[in-house]
Amino acid sequence: MSQIQPKSPFRFDSFVITESHFVREPKEKIGELEVKIEPRAVIDKEKRVFTLVLEVHAYEENGRFDAKVTAIGFFDFKNDISKDHLSSYFYTNAPAILFPYIRAHISTLTALSGMEAVNLPAMKMTAVGEKLKEQTFDQFEEGENNAEKSNEDTTEKT
Repeated sequence: MSQIQPKSPFRFDSFVITESHFVREPKEKIGELEVKIEPRAVIDKEKRVFTLVLEVHAYEENGRFDAKVTAIGFFDFKNDISKDHLSSYFYTNAPAILFPYIRAHISTLTALSGMEAVNLPAMKMTAVGEKLKEQTFDQFEEGENNAEKSNEDTTEKT
């Protein structure tokens, strides 16, 4: 007899790639890549939606490869979940769920370019989660303007 599994209090709904750009030198073997991830998020408690933005910049220092991809992930959560559990889902699980889609996008895009595919390494998301804690805004407590300001601040840095 099969048991019905309870629904998770945190669920990945969908994602979209909003920006994708890469530059690559033809016929050059790609060496070790530097990967930088800039996260930010908005929590909408009324709609119970966590919106995560990951901006990934992967590049080789000698300039033979440079890629920038921005993806937005949409996650649903239940109201009755504890704040501690939400924190774990938001800052640990959400980036770990979204990042493989970005890795796959870069790999597929570069493979279809007629050259060797570029495969980003698997990464621990602990440091990304710590950055994300500082760049997460509650839509109702701090307002949407702060999230938009954060977006502008991040854009200025790149």
